[in-house]
Amino acid sequence: MSIFNNKGKKCTVLSDTALVNNDSSSDCKTFSLETWGKLDEESSLAFTAFCAFRDFGPERSIIKVVTSIEKDSSKVNRAYSKWRTWSALFNWNKRAADYDKHLDSIRLYERRKTIEEREEAHKKITEKMLLLISKKLDMMNPQELSQNNLTDWVKTAIQTERQVLGIEHSPENKQEQFGQLEIKFENEFKGI
Repeated sequence: MSIFNNKGKKCTVLSDTALVNNDSSSDCKTFSLETWGKLDEESSLAFTAFCAFRDFGPERSIIKVVTSIEKDSSKVNRAYSKWRTWSALFNWNKRAADYDKHLDSIRLYERRKTIEEREEAHKKITEKMLLLISKKLDMMNPQELSQNNLTDWVKTAIQTERQVLGIEHSPENKQEQFGQLEIKFENEFKGI
C-alpha cells in the first residue's frame, strides 16, 4: 500500500506502524500510521469519546463535541472534565491531527488522479478537434470559408491544446512576454 505525503511524494507503507519513501530522499518520514486507532491502555469508553472528537473534523474542540453529543446540560460539565482528562492522557490533539493528515493525503491522491484523468480526456478531445478542423478545411469550398470562422477555430484548438499540455502562460505573462496578438488580413486575402 502507498500513501502520499503533504508534498505529493509517494510513500510505501512498510508495516502497520511505519512508512518510508520509495527512494533515498527524506521526503517521507517514518511515523505511526495508526495513532488514531485504539491505544492498548485506552478504555473502550475513552476510545469511543476520542472517535467522536477525531471525527468531528478540523474545527473540533472538546466542548463542541461534548455539547453536540450530550443533550442534558447538567451532564455536560462532568463529561467535558472527563474528556479533557482523556484528551491529555491519550494525546487526542496529536492523534486527531495525524488522522486529518491521513485523510488529506487520501484526498490529495484522489484529486491528483482525477486531474490526470481529465487532462488525458482533454488531450484526446483537443486532438479530435484539430483533426475535425483539418478535415473541414479540406472539404470546404474557399467561398464558404470566412476569415473569422477559420481564425476562431484555429485559435480555440491551439489554445486548448497548449492549456492541456501545460504550456499556456497566464494572460499577464503572455502580454508581457509576447505582446498582444493581432492579425490583420489584407485585401488580397478576400475570397480565400
